[in-house]
Amino acid sequence: MDFTLSIERLQRADLDTVYALLPDEPEMQGAVLWHFFTPYAHVLKATMDGEFAGYICAIVHGDTGWIRELFVNPLWMDLGVGKALTTAMVEWMEGQGTTGQLLIAREDTEGFWEKFGFENDGALLRYEDGLFINASKDEVTNMEPEHMMAVLHMDRQASGEDRGELLREHSYLGSVYVEGSRVRGFSLPLLGHGLIVADSPEVGLELQRWLLPIQPYVILPVGHLAAHAHMIQRKYVAEPAGTRMVRGERPAFKLQMFYAHP
Repeated sequence: MDFTLSIERLQRADLDTVYALLPDEPEMQGAVLWHFFTPYAHVLKATMDGEFAGYICAIVHGDTGWIRELFVNPLWMDLGVGKALTTAMVEWMEGQGTTGQLLIAREDTEGFWEKFGFENDGALLRYEDGLFINASKDEVTNMEPEHMMAVLHMDRQASGEDRGELLREHSYLGSVYVEGSRVRGFSLPLLGHGLIVADSPEVGLELQRWLLPIQPYVILPVGHLAAHAHMIQRKYVAEPAGTRMVRGERPAFKLQMFYAHP
Protein backbone atom coordinates (compact mmCIF):
# COMPACT_ATOMS: atom_id res chain seq x y z
CA MET A 1 0.00 0.00 0.00
CA ASP A 2 1.31 3.46 -0.92
CA PHE A 3 1.15 6.37 1.52
CA THR A 4 1.73 10.07 1.01
CA LEU A 5 4.48 11.28 3.37
CA SER A 6 4.76 15.01 4.07
CA ILE A 7 7.31 16.95 6.16
CA GLU A 8 6.56 20.45 7.43
CA ARG A 9 7.06 22.67 10.45
CA LEU A 10 5.14 21.70 13.58
CA GLN A 11 2.17 23.98 14.24
CA ARG A 12 0.63 25.05 17.54
CA ALA A 13 -2.42 22.91 16.79
CA ASP A 14 -0.16 19.83 16.64
CA LEU A 15 0.93 20.13 20.27
CA ASP A 16 -2.21 18.43 21.59
CA THR A 17 -1.56 15.53 19.21
CA VAL A 18 2.01 15.20 20.50
CA TYR A 19 0.79 15.22 24.11
CA ALA A 20 -1.78 12.54 23.33
CA LEU A 21 0.91 10.32 21.77
CA LEU A 22 3.18 10.77 24.84
CA PRO A 23 0.76 10.68 27.81
CA ASP A 24 3.35 9.21 30.20
CA GLU A 25 6.36 11.20 28.97
CA PRO A 26 6.21 14.68 30.57
CA GLU A 27 9.89 15.34 29.81
CA MET A 28 9.37 14.69 26.10
CA GLN A 29 6.22 16.82 26.11
CA GLY A 30 8.15 19.64 27.74
CA ALA A 31 11.01 19.28 25.27
CA VAL A 32 8.70 19.66 22.28
CA LEU A 33 7.09 22.73 23.87
CA TRP A 34 10.51 24.31 24.57
CA HIS A 35 11.74 23.70 21.03
CA PHE A 36 8.49 25.05 19.57
CA PHE A 37 8.77 28.40 21.36
CA THR A 38 12.58 28.87 21.34
CA PRO A 39 13.82 31.15 18.52
CA TYR A 40 17.00 29.17 17.81
CA ALA A 41 15.17 25.82 17.81
CA HIS A 42 13.08 24.07 15.18
CA VAL A 43 10.50 21.26 15.18
CA LEU A 44 9.41 19.38 12.06
CA LYS A 45 6.49 16.98 11.82
CA ALA A 46 5.75 14.10 9.49
CA THR A 47 2.28 13.13 8.33
CA MET A 48 1.24 10.00 6.46
CA ASP A 49 -1.95 10.51 4.47
CA GLY A 50 -2.70 13.43 6.78
CA GLU A 51 -2.16 11.48 10.02
CA PHE A 52 0.54 12.57 12.49
CA ALA A 53 3.49 10.19 12.05
CA GLY A 54 6.34 11.74 14.04
CA TYR A 55 8.48 14.75 14.81
CA ILE A 56 12.10 15.85 15.14
CA CYS A 57 13.57 18.67 17.28
CA ALA A 58 16.84 20.53 16.75
CA ILE A 59 18.71 23.65 17.85
CA VAL A 60 21.35 25.77 16.14
CA HIS A 61 24.12 27.85 17.69
CA GLY A 62 26.48 29.51 15.28
CA ASP A 63 28.05 26.97 12.96
CA THR A 64 26.87 23.89 14.89
CA GLY A 65 23.44 22.30 15.19
CA TRP A 66 22.08 19.56 17.44
CA ILE A 67 19.33 17.04 16.75
CA ARG A 68 17.73 16.77 20.16
CA GLU A 69 14.86 14.30 19.69
CA LEU A 70 13.40 12.06 17.00
CA PHE A 71 10.04 10.38 17.58
CA VAL A 72 8.10 8.15 15.20
CA ASN A 73 4.51 7.18 15.90
CA PRO A 74 4.54 3.37 16.44
CA LEU A 75 1.67 3.10 13.94
CA TRP A 76 4.00 4.32 11.19
CA MET A 77 7.26 2.55 11.98
CA ASP A 78 9.49 1.13 9.22
CA LEU A 79 7.95 3.29 6.52
CA GLY A 80 10.75 5.83 6.16
CA VAL A 81 9.35 8.44 8.55
CA GLY A 82 12.54 8.74 10.63
CA LYS A 83 14.68 8.93 7.50
CA ALA A 84 12.55 11.69 5.99
CA LEU A 85 12.47 13.74 9.20
CA THR A 86 16.24 13.45 9.68
CA THR A 87 17.02 14.37 6.08
CA ALA A 88 14.79 17.42 6.27
CA MET A 89 16.22 18.58 9.60
CA VAL A 90 19.83 18.23 8.45
CA GLU A 91 18.93 20.29 5.38
CA TRP A 92 17.33 22.96 7.60
CA MET A 93 20.42 23.13 9.87
CA GLU A 94 22.71 23.45 6.87
CA GLY A 95 20.47 26.22 5.60
CA GLN A 96 21.04 28.04 8.90
CA GLY A 97 24.78 28.02 8.18
CA THR A 98 25.92 25.06 10.28
CA THR A 99 29.06 23.26 9.16
CA GLY A 100 28.71 20.49 11.75
CA GLN A 101 25.68 18.68 13.18
CA LEU A 102 25.67 16.66 16.40
CA LEU A 103 23.44 14.39 18.45
CA ILE A 104 23.46 11.93 21.31
CA ALA A 105 22.50 8.51 19.94
CA ARG A 106 20.69 6.09 22.20
CA GLU A 107 22.25 2.68 22.62
CA ASP A 108 22.01 0.50 19.51
CA THR A 109 20.79 3.36 17.26
CA GLU A 110 24.21 4.44 15.98
CA GLY A 111 23.73 2.49 12.74
CA PHE A 112 20.66 4.54 11.85
CA TRP A 113 22.52 7.83 12.22
CA GLU A 114 25.57 6.60 10.34
CA LYS A 115 23.41 6.39 7.21
CA PHE A 116 23.21 10.20 7.28
CA GLY A 117 26.95 10.71 7.70
CA PHE A 118 27.12 10.93 11.50
CA GLU A 119 30.27 9.44 13.04
CA ASN A 120 31.07 8.24 16.55
CA ASP A 121 32.64 11.00 18.66
CA GLY A 122 32.84 9.11 21.95
CA ALA A 123 30.56 7.36 24.40
CA LEU A 124 28.89 8.79 27.50
CA LEU A 125 28.40 7.11 30.88
CA ARG A 126 25.78 7.78 33.54
CA TYR A 127 27.06 7.49 37.13
CA GLU A 128 24.46 6.77 39.80
CA ASP A 129 23.90 5.23 43.26
CA GLY A 130 27.14 6.45 44.83
CA LEU A 131 28.21 8.37 47.90
CA PHE A 132 28.90 12.02 47.17
CA ILE A 133 31.11 14.21 49.34
CA ASN A 134 29.56 17.37 50.76
CA ALA A 135 30.67 20.62 49.14
CA SER A 136 33.10 22.56 51.29
CA LYS A 137 34.96 25.28 49.38
CA ASP A 138 34.18 28.98 49.69
CA GLU A 139 35.37 29.55 46.12
CA VAL A 140 31.98 28.31 44.83
CA THR A 141 29.41 31.08 44.67
CA ASN A 142 26.18 31.93 42.87
CA MET A 143 26.53 32.84 39.21
CA GLU A 144 26.01 36.56 38.69
CA PRO A 145 25.80 38.67 35.50
CA GLU A 146 29.42 39.80 35.92
CA HIS A 147 30.54 36.15 35.59
CA MET A 148 28.77 35.49 32.28
CA MET A 149 31.51 36.66 29.90
CA ALA A 150 34.06 34.38 31.56
CA VAL A 151 31.55 31.49 31.62
CA LEU A 152 30.83 31.84 27.90
CA HIS A 153 34.53 32.03 27.09
CA MET A 154 35.26 28.87 29.10
CA ASP A 155 32.37 27.01 27.49
CA ARG A 156 33.65 27.90 24.00
CA GLN A 157 37.05 26.54 25.00
CA ALA A 158 35.51 23.30 26.24
CA SER A 159 32.78 22.63 23.68
CA GLY A 160 34.20 24.30 20.59
CA GLU A 161 30.75 25.82 20.10
CA ASP A 162 29.15 29.22 20.54
CA ARG A 163 26.32 28.27 22.93
CA GLY A 164 25.74 31.69 24.46
CA GLU A 165 21.94 31.84 24.07
CA LEU A 166 21.51 28.34 25.50
CA LEU A 167 23.71 29.00 28.52
CA ARG A 168 22.15 32.37 29.33
CA GLU A 169 18.70 30.83 29.19
CA HIS A 170 19.69 28.14 31.72
CA SER A 171 21.81 30.27 34.06
CA TYR A 172 19.24 30.27 36.90
CA LEU A 173 20.67 28.45 39.95
CA GLY A 174 24.08 28.41 38.26
CA SER A 175 27.31 28.38 40.27
CA VAL A 176 30.86 29.48 39.54
CA TYR A 177 34.20 28.59 41.07
CA VAL A 178 36.06 31.89 41.47
CA GLU A 179 39.68 32.14 42.54
CA GLY A 180 40.64 35.76 43.05
CA SER A 181 38.99 37.44 40.07
CA ARG A 182 39.29 34.40 37.81
CA VAL A 183 36.43 32.04 36.96
CA ARG A 184 37.90 28.55 36.89
CA GLY A 185 34.69 26.59 36.43
CA PHE A 186 30.91 26.78 36.34
CA SER A 187 27.84 24.62 36.85
CA LEU A 188 24.39 24.92 35.25
CA PRO A 189 22.19 22.33 36.98
CA LEU A 190 19.09 23.15 34.90
CA LEU A 191 20.71 22.57 31.49
CA GLY A 192 19.78 19.03 30.45
CA HIS A 193 21.27 16.58 32.93
CA GLY A 194 23.47 19.35 34.27
CA LEU A 195 26.51 21.03 32.73
CA ILE A 196 29.81 21.43 34.57
CA VAL A 197 32.92 22.83 32.89
CA ALA A 198 36.19 23.35 34.78
CA ASP A 199 39.89 23.84 34.18
CA SER A 200 41.06 21.14 36.65
CA PRO A 201 39.83 18.08 38.59
CA GLU A 202 39.98 20.04 41.86
CA VAL A 203 37.52 22.59 40.51
CA GLY A 204 35.31 20.22 38.52
CA LEU A 205 34.86 17.68 41.31
CA GLU A 206 34.00 20.44 43.80
CA LEU A 207 31.30 21.73 41.46
CA GLN A 208 30.00 18.16 41.13
CA ARG A 209 29.44 18.16 44.90
CA TRP A 210 26.98 21.03 44.44
CA LEU A 211 25.13 19.20 41.64
CA LEU A 212 24.82 15.71 43.12
CA PRO A 213 22.58 16.71 46.05
CA ILE A 214 20.16 18.20 43.47
CA GLN A 215 20.11 15.12 41.25
CA PRO A 216 21.36 11.61 42.05
CA TYR A 217 23.44 11.09 38.91
CA VAL A 218 25.94 12.72 36.57
CA ILE A 219 26.79 12.02 32.91
CA LEU A 220 30.43 12.09 31.79
CA PRO A 221 32.27 11.43 28.52
CA VAL A 222 34.23 8.20 28.36
CA GLY A 223 37.95 8.96 28.60
CA HIS A 224 37.73 11.48 31.43
CA LEU A 225 40.09 9.49 33.64
CA ALA A 226 40.22 11.82 36.67
CA ALA A 227 36.46 12.12 36.95
CA HIS A 228 35.91 8.40 36.29
CA ALA A 229 38.40 7.38 38.99
CA HIS A 230 36.73 9.66 41.50
CA MET A 231 33.22 8.36 40.73
CA ILE A 232 34.30 4.74 41.02
CA GLN A 233 36.08 5.51 44.30
CA ARG A 234 32.80 6.96 45.61
CA LYS A 235 31.01 3.69 44.66
CA TYR A 236 29.05 5.11 41.72
CA VAL A 237 27.83 2.59 39.14
CA ALA A 238 28.51 3.49 35.49
CA GLU A 239 25.95 2.65 32.80
CA PRO A 240 25.94 3.55 29.08
CA ALA A 241 24.24 6.89 28.41
CA GLY A 242 24.53 7.17 24.65
CA THR A 243 27.08 8.12 22.02
CA ARG A 244 28.09 11.59 20.84
CA MET A 245 27.91 11.61 17.05
CA VAL A 246 29.09 14.28 14.63
CA ARG A 247 28.36 14.95 10.98
CA GLY A 248 30.56 17.35 9.05
CA GLU A 249 33.03 19.59 10.84
CA ARG A 250 33.81 18.41 14.38
CA PRO A 251 33.88 21.10 17.10
CA ALA A 252 37.08 21.26 19.17
CA PHE A 253 35.47 19.31 22.03
CA LYS A 254 37.76 18.99 25.09
CA LEU A 255 36.25 16.17 27.11
CA GLN A 256 38.68 16.64 30.01
CA MET A 257 37.00 19.97 30.82
CA PHE A 258 33.55 18.40 31.29
CA TYR A 259 32.55 17.20 34.76
CA ALA A 260 28.88 16.88 33.80
CA HIS A 261 27.68 16.51 30.21
CA PRO A 262 24.20 17.91 29.50
